[in-house]
Amino acid sequence: MAVTFLDIFNRESQYPIFSRLCDFLPIGGILNLSRTCRQYAGLYEYLIPVQWNVDKRLQRFVHDPIGLRSKMGELNAIISGSFAVQFFERVTWPSSDLDLYVKEGEEATALRAYLLQSEGYTLQSHGRSDDLPYAMHNLVNICKYTRLVPGGKPDQFTEVHVLATSDIPIHAILNGFYTTVVVNVITWNKAFSVFPLVTFIQKRGYMLQPSDDYFMSLVVKYTQRGWKIQETMWPEDHRVNHPLRRYRRIGDRYSWRIPLDISNVKWSKTPDAVLEFAQFGLSCSEGSYDVLAMVYKSHAQQYRYTYSDPIWCRFLGRRVTRLTGFELRKSAANLRPPDFQQMVKEETIHRIELDKPCTWTYWDSEIPKWYEAWEEKYGTERERQQLPE
Repeated sequence: MAVTFLDIFNRESQYPIFSRLCDFLPIGGILNLSRTCRQYAGLYEYLIPVQWNVDKRLQRFVHDPIGLRSKMGELNAIISGSFAVQFFERVTWPSSDLDLYVKEGEEATALRAYLLQSEGYTLQSHGRSDDLPYAMHNLVNICKYTRLVPGGKPDQFTEVHVLATSDIPIHAILNGFYTTVVVNVITWNKAFSVFPLVTFIQKRGYMLQPSDDYFMSLVVKYTQRGWKIQETMWPEDHRVNHPLRRYRRIGDRYSWRIPLDISNVKWSKTPDAVLEFAQFGLSCSEGSYDVLAMVYKSHAQQYRYTYSDPIWCRFLGRRVTRLTGFELRKSAANLRPPDFQQMVKEETIHRIELDKPCTWTYWDSEIPKWYEAWEEKYGTERERQQLPE
């Protein structure tokens, strides 16, 4: 009886061959193969814990990947940069480092202490962002840590960067990255690639910053790694379901989302929706796309979110303003601003600080439902808006 491909590529009877072949299949090949027959229908889901094992990759940089991810969840830190690209692409670049983004203040201080005390790293440099070769908005400072590779050569080090941001990390990432290739983030429990179609299927990239000498020196690294990068798309490349569109959010249907194994990882108190509903906008300028993401915070929300679409901002603003007024009416009279009723009416209440009692209710859990309601009313038309050619 003739041996068929189904016989050879069989995870039950020929696992060593199956596993080795999967190592060389790009994500596009895995998805295509999963659509060929019933035997391979769940191939991608089966491969996630093996081919996209974040703890195994983190072992290059830390002794305790579970501990680091627990600390990330506690401090709302995000991994991005080349590590995230390698994670999705399933490759390893030996000279690469690990970039951790975290808000400046108590969170950044705690993360720096963790690397020093729990992972045995040594601080090599510490500087303000304007003194270092980083052209990202909203960066406060960057700390560079190194550690000898266990069992390696005397001059062989691993390198970790803690990039402290002035506001929530995703705000700095969205506004500051220079090409679509690197807009990928890893949290304590999930990984997101924001432009997966162009980045990992088509192996293309588009500029998000001007094509000056500094950014072009960074682009060269990724062209050497196999990506074709250009300023903007050609008109004929526009598609109805293309991820380069006017309004997006991190966790929308155009992003590639991978759930990570969270066994033994301490759960974060911050809801996943804070990142997944981080909205941003794209516009086309001469020589690049411009990303716009602004931070929105109200007294009815415990967390800060990014937004771009003014219609979504007004939709959300009306609701959280009314809820803030309702919470103030629940509060003792001495905790209310004298003119709070007028401030609620004018939607200016969020510009001032409030003393909130322990009975104050936050409404972050409603954000996904509100966003869905907004999409039903306005979003379909907004989503269909293509970038100008």
